[in-house]
Amino acid sequence: MSNLAMVAVVSAYNLRFIRYWDAEGRIVGDAGPKVTRSLPGVPGLRMFYDQSDVDAPHQDVNEVGRLVVEAFGLPRQDEMRWPFCIYLADAEGVPVDMPSWLRDRIQDEVSRARAATRA
Repeated sequence: MSNLAMVAVVSAYNLRFIRYWDAEGRIVGDAGPKVTRSLPGVPGLRMFYDQSDVDAPHQDVNEVGRLVVEAFGLPRQDEMRWPFCIYLADAEGVPVDMPSWLRDRIQDEVSRARAATRA
């Protein structure tokens, strides 16, 4: 894995691109366990999140995030209450550098989702 492998951290209010290892420590932390799912709209695209956040009432509803992962092929979710990370992986599941076109597409999907939630 490249030390520069970047992920998109998508929360209810923010989109940030940070290094994979930093994101894993911030999003999953000690509570865990980490859940990983494929996003079939782009080969190799995956997401991860902390299972302990799924039903946590202190987590804000992440409607923007729900729309983004659905745009990338994840089946419809009733509700998402957690921040999560989107990353690109090789055939073995190891995170790799995210090309600029993919970062741009994620930003575009987040912008569309924000506009849809304001409408």
